[in-house]
Amino acid sequence: MGMISMNSITERVKQWLMTYRKAMQAKHKKQGGFTLVELMVVVAIIAILAAVAMPQFLSAGDKARDAKIKADTQTIANAAQLYMVDKATDQVPSVDDLYKAGYLSESVKTPKGGEYTVTSESNGGGAGSHIVVTASDSPSETN
Repeated sequence: MGMISMNSITERVKQWLMTYRKAMQAKHKKQGGFTLVELMVVVAIIAILAAVAMPQFLSAGDKARDAKIKADTQTIANAAQLYMVDKATDQVPSVDDLYKAGYLSESVKTPKGGEYTVTSESNGGGAGSHIVVTASDSPSETN
């Protein structure tokens, strides 16, 4: 084998250094972060997802309130019927009467702090009556 000249070694080192320098420059360019277009696409996707999801979240409170009113009216109607049977009376008790007599574990209020009203309505034709519980801040519920 022949001797490798110093110029040849120098040229190879220069080529290697140039290749290494270009590779490092390319690597640093790729690490520059996100482009404005990429950020805008992400923001647009988030906005679309929010537009789809928000109505579901906003209606959840209304659904929960309606479910509470329905459950409360059913509980109050059942307690009133039991009270009337136990006391052998046709007089419809108030929610406060039901609470004081122990037929309700708590004095029930509507989700907005309103009152429930208990009444009795005739079924018509002398066929008896049924209990109607109405919330002061919602449509009436019949049980």
